[in-house]
Amino acid sequence: MAPGVPSSRLSALLALQRAQEPGVAMAVREVSDQELMTGLQEGRYDAGLSLSGAGDHLTSSRRLWCESMAVAIPPRSRLVNQAKLTISDLQDYPIYRWRVEACPLLDERLASLMPVDQENILSATSFEMMALWVSSGYGIGVCAQSRIERAHQWGIGMRPLADGPYNIVTYLQRPHAQADSAAKRFERRALQIAGEGAR
Repeated sequence: MAPGVPSSRLSALLALQRAQEPGVAMAVREVSDQELMTGLQEGRYDAGLSLSGAGDHLTSSRRLWCESMAVAIPPRSRLVNQAKLTISDLQDYPIYRWRVEACPLLDERLASLMPVDQENILSATSFEMMALWVSSGYGIGVCAQSRIERAHQWGIGMRPLADGPYNIVTYLQRPHAQADSAAKRFERRALQIAGEGAR
């Protein structure tokens, strides 16, 4: 799987896979998007999950689940008093972004909001680093809403973005060539989990 994919839905998928096919060995690895695509094309991986839907002539890409982006705020922020935020509400704050959660529309809107001579959008190497900076009051973060909700015990608040939709999507990637029956069953389970999450 590519960075940024782990989520409660992925945990549910792996638990379902283990419960229904305990005899099928699975190797779960986190690799870059490029390594995932190369591995699928070369037959090293039977399937993969990524936040990029870009399939090519050798691989196919199937949308599984979608997560809304939201704002992570420190406990003493003035933004605590607002139920929802717009992109323009964020312009006076340093904004931390974990780049693996690419959301082109959101990133374009954030970039257009900031003055050219200011570096207000700061890159974090992981969600945990973004959460550290936010909880310490160094700025705000923009990330998947579900991750921020799970980090509540770190002292981080969450506010939805009102002027979206700003979403990241998890895709199932697999080779175009006929998948074996175990890979097909894994895909059916992934679609089942995706369907349950959409209800």
